[in-house]
Amino acid sequence: MSGTAVVAPAPEFTVLGVTPEPFAATPSLRFDVSAADESGRDVYTIALTTQVLVDADRRSYSPETREELLDLFGEPERIPQTAGSLVLARVDSLVPSFTGAGAFSLTVPCTADLEQATSRYFSSLPGGVVPLSFQFSGTIFYCGEHDRLQLTQVSWSCEARYRMRLDVWRRLIETRHAGSGFVRLQPETLARLRRFRAREGLPTFDAAIARLLHDA
Repeated sequence: MSGTAVVAPAPEFTVLGVTPEPFAATPSLRFDVSAADESGRDVYTIALTTQVLVDADRRSYSPETREELLDLFGEPERIPQTAGSLVLARVDSLVPSFTGAGAFSLTVPCTADLEQATSRYFSSLPGGVVPLSFQFSGTIFYCGEHDRLQLTQVSWSCEARYRMRLDVWRRLIETRHAGSGFVRLQPETLARLRRFRAREGLPTFDAAIARLLHDA
């Protein structure tokens, strides 16, 4: 008995654009993504996991920027060998139903915490674009033969690239944190800084750190 093989959906994703997410509880970027599938099947949903990577090795750096990246990639002359991918986020989402083509958004949380490699990287760049890679995995729920629910996996090789303008991230941090970065301090270090600030009569912790750096 012969029959036609069932063609399962194999969607491809394209990142179309990015904007700061104004209503998220934490600072986030919203990436608009399109999905295209040629199987002709009704896709009910996709339980999608997306890993977003910063491809630091896919852009060039001036001598001044290489100095700024010293704590991330080591000696400036070695950056072509030491720069690699930095993990920005891992996001779980549900893709709405579609047939043939659809669209959805990915909300990617960001931080100004300078203990995080991606924050230090973004803060060190003078401008331009940041190359990103989106690696997709997950489960596709679709309409199979005789209208039966069937499942298949997103291809392991499914990915997309996008060149994000750095000013999008900076606009987000400026809006949510007035452009400031954050550094975590141990309680003992914070107590010592507090005493130094009081002793010197300085108005803020920022001023105290600036004084210490000036005197170093």
